[in-house]
Amino acid sequence: MKNLIISIASLVLILTSCTSNTLSQEQEQQLLDDLYLDIQTLANSEPCSNPEDWAFTAIGAKACGGPAGYIAYPLSIDTVSFLDLVTHYTKEQEKYNIKWGVFSDCSVAQPPSGIECLNGEPTFIY
Repeated sequence: MKNLIISIASLVLILTSCTSNTLSQEQEQQLLDDLYLDIQTLANSEPCSNPEDWAFTAIGAKACGGPAGYIAYPLSIDTVSFLDLVTHYTKEQEKYNIKWGVFSDCSVAQPPSGIECLNGEPTFIY
């Protein structure tokens, strides 16, 4: 877990330290994808057996505004660091959308009303 956090911190530094003209659109998208996968790895680091031990938050940015979706995470992880990563990812995706003129379907991602645990995985209730 500690190595994953170090890896994510390194990726965040790379993403934020590059000037806007040094990376291609594909390279920037790959960095965002890698950061999202690291966030998912942290979120899935614990099995879901009790929905009360889980929370969820908005993640990502649609080009038209609003979150791209929601992600469940266990309360047993370092939630402050996790939510900081999610916020950083969301801000970087907003910048990416503006810089590259990204379009989206402008649909509104509805927040779940809760979480249930199915086969050890958190599942949203709508």
